[in-house]
Amino acid sequence: MVKPRTRTRQLVSAGIGLVAAALVVTTTVTANSGPASGSTGKGSLKLVAASDTVEVEAWGGEAFVQPSVWLAAYDAAFEFRATQSSYDKPVKLTKTVIRGKKRTTTTAPAAIVDSMKGFKNGLRVTLKNKAGKVILDEKRPLCPGGYDRQRVQTDGATGPVYPEFCGGNWFTKGILYGIERGMAVPTVSDLGFETKGETELIMTMSIDKPVADFLGLPKSNRTAKQNLVIVDQCPDGNCEGEGEEGVGAMAADGAHDDQGARTVVPRETLEGGENGRGRLPLGGARGEIKPGKPKRDTLPDLISLPAWQISTEVDEGGTDRLNFAANEWNAGPAPMVVEGFRRGTAPVMDAYQMFYRDGEQVGVKKTGTMEFHEAPEHNHWHFLDFAKYELVDAKDKVVSTSGKQSWCLAPTDPVDLTVPGATLRPGQTGLESACGAKSALWLRESMPTGWGDTYDQSQTQAFDLRKVKNGTYRIKVTVNPDGNLYERTRSNNVSHRTVIIGGKAGARTVKVPPYQGVDTETWWNEE
Repeated sequence: MVKPRTRTRQLVSAGIGLVAAALVVTTTVTANSGPASGSTGKGSLKLVAASDTVEVEAWGGEAFVQPSVWLAAYDAAFEFRATQSSYDKPVKLTKTVIRGKKRTTTTAPAAIVDSMKGFKNGLRVTLKNKAGKVILDEKRPLCPGGYDRQRVQTDGATGPVYPEFCGGNWFTKGILYGIERGMAVPTVSDLGFETKGETELIMTMSIDKPVADFLGLPKSNRTAKQNLVIVDQCPDGNCEGEGEEGVGAMAADGAHDDQGARTVVPRETLEGGENGRGRLPLGGARGEIKPGKPKRDTLPDLISLPAWQISTEVDEGGTDRLNFAANEWNAGPAPMVVEGFRRGTAPVMDAYQMFYRDGEQVGVKKTGTMEFHEAPEHNHWHFLDFAKYELVDAKDKVVSTSGKQSWCLAPTDPVDLTVPGATLRPGQTGLESACGAKSALWLRESMPTGWGDTYDQSQTQAFDLRKVKNGTYRIKVTVNPDGNLYERTRSNNVSHRTVIIGGKAGARTVKVPPYQGVDTETWWNEE
């Protein structure tokens, strides 16, 4: 597990570095008319090799293949929805083939579903040398989505619509991913192997038969072959440290195929896609504050998830602490948007909640303040009173509180991208754009529909255990504790997670029972 900063920012799965503006679930992928390249006229998926021969760099006996085989969608869009009714229930995966206005949906057999991550063992990769000896033969999850999309038809989609990943975290309820009509996604984001002195190999990628049958791939579309020419970048053997750096740098451009990490880090994005639905416009909105509650269809629904990744440690000052991660998310249907406007030259901003309908701002309400936080690892603006973290006993009496009192809000985790109005590709995100520099006059913090924001509580922000006796307690997470933010309901604002604290001073321990059958204290979906 990557060691988080005060602000948890980890990778989820396939594809960081979004390349399109936010589009919502209700976006329709249209089938354009006109000439096409490689079209079938029926709508099908196909493995496509970018070239017959690929040059592969090797460092100290380790080689890395850049993505060069693509899964392409011709004459139709292919949309996938992974959902679960509760955390202890299996994930249901459906495929929808979209041809113009016609949508055909089928449900995947449970045996080929890899939770939220796509298809279990859906892709087989084989490497053979010229003599036919197998150098590598492995199966990998297949995510029919991902980063770095390519157009394969002149009349295909003009830009990405679907997210650039499959997967989520322990508390993800629904994921939507897919391949737009006339576009293609890489089959793998990173493929490394030991060269074993080989200079030429034959690589075969194939879709596993049960998965290919479900996807509707004709037999001729299920396999792609390439010749690999391995180029040793350090023939004299003087490559100490370069192999790890070189391969690691290339792998960082994609994501790991095991897709086991837990959060998404969207970056600042460019506009693209079929249209701009879901984007948050910067101007032309109503600036007048009107009396009364905003319309219900313009309100978000803020929900707290149970705490997770819980541990004990002795902090730098010698204090026993209970660390935890917490996530609050927006179930919509409208985005939660808070904007700050500088109050003169003071390090304070007046905060306003903005209300949207169909991507257009239709209202505004004063909702609090933002302050500049100069502490190490922060140095940006925080919105006050977004959430409250408490350690409580069986009678809900507070025995310790978190030092976390302010937030820089940004979408880090997809929680349910199948809810109405969910944003598939967040636009203005990331700490730089959402939290602002010290000289900022204005900033916007947002929680798009379907997304949550994870914070990791450690050091002084974790619970102080010095006065907490051994026993059973609950971590209580409350979003919008003072009701300053307008939302559809506050009935789901509080969550609890049971913890059992033991040990002695300087060596406190914690046991965390599973939540609805989910053990969050191991790798997500670890088998």
